Amino acid sequence: MLFYLNSQNLRILFLLSACLLSAQAADSVRVVVADLKQDVSSLSQEVRALRLEVEQLRQENLAMRNALSSNALQGQITQLANSIQRLQNNYIQADESQKKVILSTVNRQIESLAEQMQTALQSVAKAASGQPTVETPVRFSGDYPQTGITYVVESGDTLSAIARTHGSTVKYIQNANKIVNPARDLRVGQSIFIPIKQP
Repeated sequence: MLFYLNSQNLRILFLLSACLLSAQAADSVRVVVADLKQDVSSLSQEVRALRLEVEQLRQENLAMRNALSSNALQGQITQLANSIQRLQNNYIQADESQKKVILSTVNRQIESLAEQMQTALQSVAKAASGQPTVETPVRFSGDYPQTGITYVVESGDTLSAIARTHGSTVKYIQNANKIVNPARDLRVGQSIFIPIKQP
């Protein structure tokens, strides 16, 4: 079975390849987003665990302050408060550090996806521009006057000049003589039929 490429088939092939490339890029983005969601979920769990530890230390600190009013234990209470503060600082630093790591990873993956998309679009554009042009077939109509004259083409003649001179139209002459391209198909010395409407 023969398959003829025309301009419409080429456009369809081009659109299909662009859609396939877009679908692949979309799948890559979905994978990246899923990975990021998993990272954020892990971070959220760690944050909840740290918050629980901080809250537990605060409660222990409050219980110790209520139970002990002695000045001898004030140093230990201060030390515990300092430990809590250090823990909070470590939590904040770890949170900021993790955010930077995630943002850096996301930026690298987005840049990589952008490069892949650019390369794919360039290859599609190159493939499309390298395709040979296919002339659209011309269809001739039988809708022209069947009466007229025979004319021999002379040097310098054009279809529009011949049509004007004999009271016809370019369309009638092209259909009657099946002329696709007047610049190429109209030759000096050629006999053509000029359809002319009868009054």
